[in-house]
Amino acid sequence: MPTPDKGGEKADQWGDAWQLHKIYRDTESGTHMNRPGLEEMLYDAEAQAFDTLLVFRVDRLSRKVRDLAQMVDELTKNGVTLKSITEPFDTSNPAGKLMLQMLGVFAEFEHATIVERTKVGMEKKAKGGNFVGGSVPYGYQLDPEKGGLVVHEEEALIVRKMFKMYALGMEGASAICNQLNDAGYRNRNGRKWGRRVVLYMLKNPVYVGKIRWREVLYEGQHEPLVSEVLFEKANDVLQERHEDLKGRQWHNGDERLLTGVIKCARCNSHMFGGGGCKKGVHVPYYVCSKRFNDHDCEQDYVRADLLESAITEDIKAMFRDEQFMARVWEEANKQLGAEKPNLEREIEKVEAQAAKTQAALDRYFEAFEAGTLKAELCNEKVRDLRTRIEELASEKRDLQARRERLELPAIDRDMLSALVDNFEQVMAEAPNPQKKELLRRLVKKVVVHDRRTIEVWYGLPNCRRIENWGKWLPK
Repeated sequence: MPTPDKGGEKADQWGDAWQLHKIYRDTESGTHMNRPGLEEMLYDAEAQAFDTLLVFRVDRLSRKVRDLAQMVDELTKNGVTLKSITEPFDTSNPAGKLMLQMLGVFAEFEHATIVERTKVGMEKKAKGGNFVGGSVPYGYQLDPEKGGLVVHEEEALIVRKMFKMYALGMEGASAICNQLNDAGYRNRNGRKWGRRVVLYMLKNPVYVGKIRWREVLYEGQHEPLVSEVLFEKANDVLQERHEDLKGRQWHNGDERLLTGVIKCARCNSHMFGGGGCKKGVHVPYYVCSKRFNDHDCEQDYVRADLLESAITEDIKAMFRDEQFMARVWEEANKQLGAEKPNLEREIEKVEAQAAKTQAALDRYFEAFEAGTLKAELCNEKVRDLRTRIEELASEKRDLQARRERLELPAIDRDMLSALVDNFEQVMAEAPNPQKKELLRRLVKKVVVHDRRTIEVWYGLPNCRRIENWGKWLPK
């Protein structure tokens, strides 16, 4: 799916070697999946209109790793191989699929970097007192010409009513909701008012002419709906009543990089990210879920930050080791070589079925010519057998194509260098969800035996047993 200018020209150069089915073009970003060109391509792939999809870069398909992985799975099911003009991978083999998944993580990180630059522009806008976007606060509407906030008089009356009722201290948030709902007032979506919405509005400084950006307040260009005195009075009452938007906050472990792959060897339970305070400093650990929930396991805690750092450095060292990566490529080729005999047997089996079906078709023709088979029955049988012959022919072509593609490219120094650079950049700068996604592609499982032995199994053909990790345990 190349872009019209850059990708299309390069795709034409590949067209000399391949039979071109169609060029799919999209002008929209790879952030979204509902794009006409992409949808047309996926429809044609499902119909098996082509067997290879050539893109300029994988991020032209999608910048989200999950969407990209699902798309490749669908393409693979339909017998379609994904290739890139500018990136060295081929999804017809395991190493290519691994490379694709990592490139997807890098693309998502690049997109996140662009988003961060956009946020810098939004901060500049907020400092100027301008509305930075998002949902327009109730009580305001957007100026169609200038794009700023202007008062929506009907809604503003309700906002002022809320503040006055609450600031008097006679009505709580729930009582205010009930009064508004009983009086027939509805929110902007036509629904009844809820307690959390009212509390959020009472705490929102936009109503005193402020713009909030990342917890910093700036003087806004818009007209305030309530006075500073009324706003402060309402928030004083909020503190006195201890009414808060937040409920109980439970630690869910999502921010730890190895959740989902790290397990306790003693009880075979998953370990999750937890934490404790030591001298006022939060220290992250991996904790056995059975020990935490049932107190029925004696597994030690493991320092999460140190374990993650050690595994990251281990992977960097492997990527920098050209001899090791060459062995990885060699092992992958061996595995692919082992697949070839199976493919040959499958092709022979399909050929035998096709020959048997063709023989049956010939017998029906002979019976029809001899007058022992009626035309209607003959037509029905012939139609079914021809359909089966076409299916077998298609299956044979797919198997032959797989056999031809069972080759890995030679190890390439430039590719290894780029792999290391991208990995280090993501692990140093990307948000935790992207780091976690990348590690999940490379680390299959982590098994904690005891305070001395932790086993790390990589997706690459290598297993490391890391010993003497007692320093990672809480003192």
